[in-house]
Amino acid sequence: MLYSRIKNGCKVGFYGIGMSNPALINRLPLDKCEITLRSDTKINLNLLPRYVKIGRIYECERALDEIDEDVLFFSPSVKRNDPRLNAARERGVLFSSDMELFFEESSLPVFAVTGSDGKSTTATLINLLLRAAGVKSETVGNIGTPFINRLGDGSDCYVAELSSFMLSYCTPTPGRACLTNLTENHLDWHTDYEEYKKTKINLLKSAEKVVVSEENADLVVPWGIVSDESEWQRLVKGKNAELYITKESGYILKNGERLIEIDKIKRKADHDIKNLMMAIAMTDGIAGKVEIAEVAGSFTGLQHRCQTFCTRNGVKYINSSVDSTPARTSETLKSLDREVVIILGGGSKGLDYSLLIPSLKKYAKAVLITGDNAEEIYEAIRKEAYAEIFPTLDEAIRRGVGMAKDVGALLLSPASTSYDRYKNYAERGRDFEEKVMKILENENNT
Repeated sequence: MLYSRIKNGCKVGFYGIGMSNPALINRLPLDKCEITLRSDTKINLNLLPRYVKIGRIYECERALDEIDEDVLFFSPSVKRNDPRLNAARERGVLFSSDMELFFEESSLPVFAVTGSDGKSTTATLINLLLRAAGVKSETVGNIGTPFINRLGDGSDCYVAELSSFMLSYCTPTPGRACLTNLTENHLDWHTDYEEYKKTKINLLKSAEKVVVSEENADLVVPWGIVSDESEWQRLVKGKNAELYITKESGYILKNGERLIEIDKIKRKADHDIKNLMMAIAMTDGIAGKVEIAEVAGSFTGLQHRCQTFCTRNGVKYINSSVDSTPARTSETLKSLDREVVIILGGGSKGLDYSLLIPSLKKYAKAVLITGDNAEEIYEAIRKEAYAEIFPTLDEAIRRGVGMAKDVGALLLSPASTSYDRYKNYAERGRDFEEKVMKILENENNT
C-alpha cells in the first residue's frame, strides 16, 4: 500500500500547493522521506507545517525539472498531460493525490456528489440528514475538507463532494452517487464540454446506486430520479427507476407519497428545493419524514450563496460569491425575483457569457463588471444590458452601493472564478462584505 511505502521512506513530491497537498504534508508519515515541492507559481512556505523539512523546491518554469521522486502527489487542478510527466510515469514514478490515497486506504461507505452547481449545498444536506438519522458522517473533498484529514476519524461513512478536476484522474466506486446538474463549466481546463461531462458520468457508472435529475436520466441507468417539473405518474411511465422524488401541489413526494410540505422548508428558492430533493433521494431508506422535516425546517444555507448579509434603509446587500458560471448567476437572479444592481467578473473559464442576457434583461437594473475577464463579459452583454467596467472590485462596489439606493439591492454574483485576484470564492465574498460594510459605516458617520 502507498501509505506503508511512504512510512518506510522514499522520495515524495508534491505538485501544487493549494489545500490538499499541505494537508497531506501535515498528515503523512514523511519523517523518513526526501520531500520535493513543485508549483507553476511561487510557493508560499508559510502554508506548510513549520516542522517539515523540504529538500528541493522547483517553481514556475522549473516546476517539472529533474523529476526523480518515487511518488508524486498532485493538487486537483494540476493537469498531468505534460510530456515530462508522461516520461516520469514511464520511468516508474507513481502519481497520486489526496483523493486517490483516501479511496485506497478507506473502505467506509461514501455518498458521492458531483455536478456543475449545487454540490456543496447538496453534500451538506445529505450529511445533515444522515446525522439526523443517527449516522456518524462527515463531509470531505471539494467542500473544503481534505480527504486525508478524515482518514481514521471514527466516522461511519463520508459525504464526498467531487469536482471534475478530481474525477479526471481517479474514478472511485461509491455506494451512492448523485449528479446535481450539468451545464458548461471549466472549459478553460477541460478540452471541451464532452470531456467535462465524461468525468461526471464515469463516477455515476462506477456507483452502486445513482441519483440524477430527470433531464440527465438518459446519461446512465438511474436508481433514483429527481424532478420538480413532472407529474409523478407521467414520470413513472417514461422512466425505469426505483425511486422518484418529485414536487407537486406544494409538497415534495416520494413515489407519489407526500414527504414534506414546501411551506415548512426554510429555503424555498427553486434551486434550494432541488438540492433538498437530491439529498432526500441520496438518503432514502436512512432518513425518514421526521429527519427530513428537522433538516429542511432549520437549514439556512451555506455562506456566500445568495446570502443577504446586510439590510440598510430598505436596501439588501447580497453575497453570492460562489457563483462562478453564467448558469449559476442566472439561477441566483431567478431565485431573488427582483431588480438588482449586479457585480460580475473575475477569472475566465472560457464560458459563453451571452447566456446571462435573458436574466440580466429581466432582473438587472445595472451591470458592474470587474476582474480579468471584464472585457470578455462586457462584449458578450453590452448590446442587451446597461454595463460599466471598473478596474477593481472596490470601485465597482462604491458605484454599486450608490446605485442600489434607487433599486433596492446590490448583488455580487460574479459568473466567474475568484482566482484572478483571490485565493477562493470565500475570500472574495468576505472582501465584498467588508468593503460594503465599511462604505455604509462611513456614510452613517457623515
